[in-house]
Amino acid sequence: MTEAPDSQDPNVAPDDVRELAEIPAVEVISRAAVMLMSSAAEKLGLGDADPQQSSHLDLDEARRVITALAGLVTASVEYLGPHAGPIR
Repeated sequence: MTEAPDSQDPNVAPDDVRELAEIPAVEVISRAAVMLMSSAAEKLGLGDADPQQSSHLDLDEARRVITALAGLVTASVEYLGPHAGPIR
C-alpha cells in the first residue's frame, strides 16, 4: 500500500514506513486486538483514577468494542500460535 506523497506524515522518514503487504498477518491481528482492548479500557473509564467519574465512561460503546474483540480473537485464534494465550 503506497500513499500519495502529499498524504505522508512529514515527521516519518520513508525508511520507517512499512508496506502493509510486508507485515505478517499475526502482527496485524495482534495490533488490531490491542487497539480494541485499549478502546474498551478507555470506554470503561479505566484511564482515569476514578472510573465511575470518567468523562469517557460509555458502557454501551465498551460492549460493542469488546464484542468486536471477541469476534476477532475467536475467528483468528488458530492463526495466532503462541500469541493466542496472551490475547485471550
